[in-house]
Amino acid sequence: MTDEERAEITRIIDAHEQTVAVCRACAETTRDLAWEVKRGAMPPPDALTQTITEAERVLADLGQVEIAIARMRAALW
Repeated sequence: MTDEERAEITRIIDAHEQTVAVCRACAETTRDLAWEVKRGAMPPPDALTQTITEAERVLADLGQVEIAIARMRAALW
């Protein structure tokens, strides 16, 4: 395996790890919010603002992963 191939595989693995971390964060946030609502609590505005900010960051990260995946796919053909 060449250094270039090793670097590309590392980038692919990194992208998958990042995607899994994003999915976990989304699932945990959704679960926590659902538990609060189930208990009849209304999340404080600051907590919702923090969730929105984090969701926007995650969406931006996912956009970068999508671009990387599209580039890899295009490179194969």
